Amino acid sequence: MASKRGWHRWRVFHFNRPGCQAPMAAIVSVRQWLPLAAFLVILVWYLFAPSGVSATYLAALASLLAASYLWARSMALGLHAQRALHFTALQVGDELEEIITLTNHSVLPALWVEFVDRSHVPGYSVSSVRAADAHNTSEWRAHTTCTQRGVFTLGPWELLTSDPLGIFSVRQVYAHTEEILVYPPLAILPAALFPHRYTVGDHRPLHQPLAAETINVVTTRPYSPGDPLHHIHWRTYARQGIPFVKTFEPEASSTIWLIPDLDSAVQLGEGPDSTAETAVVLLASLCAQLLQDRLAVGLFAYTDRECVVMPQRSPAHLWPLLRALAPLQPVARRPLAETLDRARALISSSDLLVVVTPSLDPQWPRAIRQLGHSRGARRPANAEAILLDPASFGAGLAPAGQAGQAESFAPFLADLGIPARVVQRGEIKPLSAAYGELRRWEFITLGTGRVVVRKAPREAAALNPAGRAGGRPEGL
Repeated sequence: MASKRGWHRWRVFHFNRPGCQAPMAAIVSVRQWLPLAAFLVILVWYLFAPSGVSATYLAALASLLAASYLWARSMALGLHAQRALHFTALQVGDELEEIITLTNHSVLPALWVEFVDRSHVPGYSVSSVRAADAHNTSEWRAHTTCTQRGVFTLGPWELLTSDPLGIFSVRQVYAHTEEILVYPPLAILPAALFPHRYTVGDHRPLHQPLAAETINVVTTRPYSPGDPLHHIHWRTYARQGIPFVKTFEPEASSTIWLIPDLDSAVQLGEGPDSTAETAVVLLASLCAQLLQDRLAVGLFAYTDRECVVMPQRSPAHLWPLLRALAPLQPVARRPLAETLDRARALISSSDLLVVVTPSLDPQWPRAIRQLGHSRGARRPANAEAILLDPASFGAGLAPAGQAGQAESFAPFLADLGIPARVVQRGEIKPLSAAYGELRRWEFITLGTGRVVVRKAPREAAALNPAGRAGGRPEGL
């Protein structure tokens, strides 16, 4: 930090290059004060006692300072770096690859150029030291395998160099960033973990006296005796040769709100086996299955800010939900009871809440009951809970008085009208390549000895704008 303040305070040249693909600001500042102090001393000596020796020293030192400054200025104006995302990752296990280009437009060589990378991709950096000849361009690749879910940024980055004597420093700042989204993995969930209060289509009634019909057709099914003839789907009948009838979406579909507990005080374990990672994988898998069942699914999470994804039934709604889940991390002082209180304005009396938590604190079940009564409802809020058993995730690390009580806490929830299921550590097993084949470099050697590419990572240019914004990416 001190060196940064020095660059800004003692800079002797500043240059901005806006409007290009990678906007850059170049700063030339004094790095070594001893030559400048020597120049001032010799100048005073020459002014008070002119002589051939003092004039020679003064001219030599002035030439040295001028040459060093011009060299540094030439580096500030002539050097240019660019990084381009060549292959990108969309799921854990995919390969990420960049192409970095360093160009020297100056007539002078850059003896050393340090790259300072400030990207946030775990385990990845392009920080290195390079050299660049005059009027020359060098290019190299940097790559990594994505091991964590999340939303990460490539950039910003800086170039640091100086003149050969190190009198002046050159710092180029590139503010360009690029967002990388790595979706959380999915898992095959046990049927017992799915909410059991919802209904789908015309397979089960939604507490209505008569079956509901709308203009929205969900699917078709074989004809059964007693089905109305005007429900026959003639195109399927002509294609299959047997009668099929249309299945209609009901007038009112169930809405399910998923609410994770992101209070760091109740989280246990580390890495993929932690309660936080298990909860995210569980929620992502629930989203995929519930949307496949044509239910309206929404998400409310409370970390450093409120994260809200409003309920929708479209299968394409999975990608905004996954994008919201990808960066979620536990934070301090975010008790689940407070999260539920903040969700009060979004949840109606007919919605179903699914809470995923390792907390055995009796305060949050009472908050759910208050959530129903505060809306003037005659019955408590519809809610179900998925408890991540603290004992299996590390009983020794569990909060005092809460280890090993998940099984006994579930009956307490049932007495309050909140059905609960208990999940043990390792019960939720993430699937590898859940969104399609993993994209990495694979090579094969032919009989002639020639090595060819069998499979390459996913090109960044192949992603459409909707994919970058959270819509379904092409190729998945």
